[in-house]
Amino acid sequence: MFNPMFEIFLIALAVSIATNALRKKLLGPEDMAKMMESQRYRKMLLEAQKKGDKKTVQKLMKKQEYYKKIDAEVGKKNLILMFASLGIFYFVYAALAPLYGGTGVVAVLPGDLTIPFVSQGNKLTFIGWFILSLLAVNMPLGKVFEVKPGVIQDAEKNAEDKKQKKKVR
Repeated sequence: MFNPMFEIFLIALAVSIATNALRKKLLGPEDMAKMMESQRYRKMLLEAQKKGDKKTVQKLMKKQEYYKKIDAEVGKKNLILMFASLGIFYFVYAALAPLYGGTGVVAVLPGDLTIPFVSQGNKLTFIGWFILSLLAVNMPLGKVFEVKPGVIQDAEKNAEDKKQKKKVR
């Protein structure tokens, strides 16, 4: 009915929406805040080790168990998310293969341009187009579905409130 490239693009858009919605559901603002806190801790520990500040390193090492628990908790959710996303991707690929696998070349890339793992020479197959479409729509949708830590959201809200108060005056 439509051009296969357009149909595959719409399917990639639907897959991206599903995986981003799943990410937002699994990783809430508190998980993102914990991840940021753990990253700050690792950065501080690394800096103290580089400087040779034994007192600070010793102080930070006391908190190491707490941050290991946080990393394990959030890492578990990230692992679940990764396997769910891969499952969705392979399910859609299995559904697309019978529909578009016989179409062969969906597009021809300009000149002798080749994209490793995506194109066959300068020819783009349905799976290559699906991967490119998925990458293209996933970035902007990732920003739309972005999960922000509560601390950042509160800071942004406070900044917005201050702007509104200045406008009122």
